[in-house]
Amino acid sequence: MITRKFRWLPVRMVYLAIAIPLLSAQPASAEPIAFAYKNWSDLRGILNVFDAFKQACLAQPVTKELPRELLPEGYQIVSSSLHGLGFDSDAEPKAVVLSVTGDEVKDFERGEPFIRLGFPAEAAPNGECDAGWKRAWDYDDGVQGVMTGTAAIFDSWMSFHLKAVRVSRPDDSFVVGKVYGNVSEWAVPCFGGAWCRVSVLLDLRLDEGIYLTMKRGDPPTAPGGG
Repeated sequence: MITRKFRWLPVRMVYLAIAIPLLSAQPASAEPIAFAYKNWSDLRGILNVFDAFKQACLAQPVTKELPRELLPEGYQIVSSSLHGLGFDSDAEPKAVVLSVTGDEVKDFERGEPFIRLGFPAEAAPNGECDAGWKRAWDYDDGVQGVMTGTAAIFDSWMSFHLKAVRVSRPDDSFVVGKVYGNVSEWAVPCFGGAWCRVSVLLDLRLDEGIYLTMKRGDPPTAPGGG
């Protein structure tokens, strides 16, 4: 019978061996958001919003440093009150917006998406995060076809691009029209290996254009959960 002698390390050395890799593993910084497609009022613009939302809202909780790390080229960081209401307060902002113009109305007029980041609070320890985008149609002809096609495939692309599971009841039928509205709730894989609830509003109007908002819920949930 072969016996082996083991050399036992002092308990203090064992703790050091465990602690060193933990101390050396610093959280990675987020990368700046980069829009992959031309920001037109069709699937390309929607995919830009999906990607920005995924990077800003689903990859990690909101931190004080996150807005600066995510800032896309040509964007600025403004307080949510300045962006939405047109004035700034002297208090420390509880939320900021990544915006091209610094003003919600002007962002909508120019058709530029924006990201709102709410800092962590007792009611929302992971912070809050949502994206908004509104754009007039970039087409002189064929708008009805683009709009109808966008409405028909939106859920499929939401599911595919974000690996999302719809938890609200889908529409029972689809009818061609001049206005389409899609209000839906989704469970989407997010930070920490959890699922986050995402609320989505898609509004398509023949005489106005496309309007899309996405908001991450807190706390995380599971498919079919509350």
